[in-house]
Amino acid sequence: MDIEKLLRVFIDEAVERIGEIEDGLLEIEKSPQDMELINSIFRAAHTIKGSSGTFGLSDISRFTHCMEEILDLMRNGKLVPEKEIVNTLLEANDILKEMIETVASGGSFDFSRCEGLVSRMKSLAEKKELRQFKIIFIPSADLFRRGIEPTIIIEDLKNIGEIVDIQAYSDEVPTLSEFNPEELYLRWDILLRTDREESEIKEVFEFVEDGSKIKIFPVTDAEKDIPFLGQMLIKEGVVAPEDVDAALKTQKRLGEILVEEGKATSEEIERVIAKQRNSKQESFKKSITSTIRVDLGKLDHLVNIVGEMVIIHSMFQQFINSNGNREAEKLDLIFNQLQRIGKDIQESVMSLRMLPVGEVFHRFTRLVRELSETRNKEIELIITGEETELDKGVLEKITDPLVHLIRNAIDHGIEETEERIAKGKPARGRIHLSAFQLGDSVYIEVEDDGRGLDREKILRKALSAGLINSGEGLTDDQIFNLIFQPGFSTAEKVTDISGRGVGMDVVKKNIESLNGKIFIRTKPDAGTTISIKLPLTLAIIDGLTVGIGEEVFVIPISSVIESLRPERCNVKTLNEKGEVINVRDEYIPLLRLHEILDIPAMKIKPWEAIVVVTSHEDKKYGLLVDDLIGQQQVVIKNLGNAMPKVRDIAGGTILGDGRVALVLDVPGIIDIATKALMN
Repeated sequence: MDIEKLLRVFIDEAVERIGEIEDGLLEIEKSPQDMELINSIFRAAHTIKGSSGTFGLSDISRFTHCMEEILDLMRNGKLVPEKEIVNTLLEANDILKEMIETVASGGSFDFSRCEGLVSRMKSLAEKKELRQFKIIFIPSADLFRRGIEPTIIIEDLKNIGEIVDIQAYSDEVPTLSEFNPEELYLRWDILLRTDREESEIKEVFEFVEDGSKIKIFPVTDAEKDIPFLGQMLIKEGVVAPEDVDAALKTQKRLGEILVEEGKATSEEIERVIAKQRNSKQESFKKSITSTIRVDLGKLDHLVNIVGEMVIIHSMFQQFINSNGNREAEKLDLIFNQLQRIGKDIQESVMSLRMLPVGEVFHRFTRLVRELSETRNKEIELIITGEETELDKGVLEKITDPLVHLIRNAIDHGIEETEERIAKGKPARGRIHLSAFQLGDSVYIEVEDDGRGLDREKILRKALSAGLINSGEGLTDDQIFNLIFQPGFSTAEKVTDISGRGVGMDVVKKNIESLNGKIFIRTKPDAGTTISIKLPLTLAIIDGLTVGIGEEVFVIPISSVIESLRPERCNVKTLNEKGEVINVRDEYIPLLRLHEILDIPAMKIKPWEAIVVVTSHEDKKYGLLVDDLIGQQQVVIKNLGNAMPKVRDIAGGTILGDGRVALVLDVPGIIDIATKALMN
């Protein structure tokens, strides 16, 4: 047996299970009663424990066993997933991840670091066992006249345990003509989970005992499992609550009793049971993923083969166009079939690299949780569109920009709790992370419901920093986009989250390096939305091939608006601002690509050459080229370490005639040209 291969399988599976544990722990805070979720976390920890023991990784097995003990108490209802417990398990999960990474790298892990955490986990597991108590509270009718508010009693119960269920009965409320607002007509049934004794629960009711009826009795394990069918029958409107209470006093099955008493038919009982069964099956199906692990090296190799096939297509097409013989029609038919098959293979191969953005999005749940605690803010992260797929290469590179955006939303966007309440907003802030596909692009948006961007504050900061000379004539969008300038920050003080003036300019550069764009929408006291537009994949793009001198370059179609040959009268030179062309009464800066790239050109006069109109940051720029060759799909190749990284080149590709063409980075070219004009 190949032990190394089996160990690699264990490491890959352990990393997946660790991710499941973290996602589950973050979700369980919102749904502490979700037993299926607790069970899934337990199973993940149990799998790691068992597998690590098989490979003789005793430290990992022993450590995971401590986690498993706490999770086992949670799934048996003996421990509530309180914040302290969740924090401890998250910390343990981080350590577990370190252990697995150490195994993967062949290093050694100092387990003595974990002794304190192991002791904490053992002490949590040794906490007093939780029990459930049924409380029947029929208060005295004159409680209001005695100045006692019964809901205060319920709040006091929350201080000694968790109210698992509460029912208020209003059957004693009289008609309006007989209603006395000074009398109390309600009664309550309460299910309390606590580690306190029955005597301590009674103390909560000591001020309302006179005239009230209070019954407190422990609920056995058997009694906990009986009422679920009854609850579903009540919810479906099949029977009334009192019918279930009466039926539960006998030893027969609840369904049988209700059928015998004529309260429900056997078909209705079976329908509800089937619905319960199907619900569990659907939940189980959702937990199973029909995916396999594929080595990324094999995928990249397959992508390269497809890239070669795209090149052959171009060469074949060129051969057909240059050999006008009687076989051309037959060759053209064969080529069309080959092209169709090749396109199908290309799309299938590229889909193998596509991953749901949820794999990245869910990492931010913990980030928001921890940063909101640091800033003493209540913030909820909402995730939608997590099934939207994006190329793995794009997905890996989008993580850091999203971290910056979420940090800024927490630090600058979401107000303090008191400020939100004063504005009439909910105390808890909201960050909405969403994704959706539109055409051949994916949009990712980070939206907060905070204070929004302060236009005047940004303008003052930009003026004082010398980023602009005047705010006159600037649109709101232009002012808001100033936050992407290097060193710009409106923070009054530097925090561990933000305020150093480093972040938003990095975000913009990273997005543009992916051939993406970034947009801002904001409204005072309503919040800010940062929208990111990204290509589905980085490997194959549609490009416009152009000629400059003896060289051929590719301009990504995503940056191109149109191409034209301007009239001589429409080319102007502005003092200290370079050349512009008039396109339908709109003056567009003209950038001579041969000067920027420092290569000889065949056509110097714009009215003899071609101008490719491109867009960057909602502004248009004209790129001067000698000739327009055509449009085609190209495979972008990394230029490798031998070629230094330059701002105006995004990569290289091989054309149909075998020549190498450089793919131009339009934002980089515009940046270089703009700086040259300023100097």
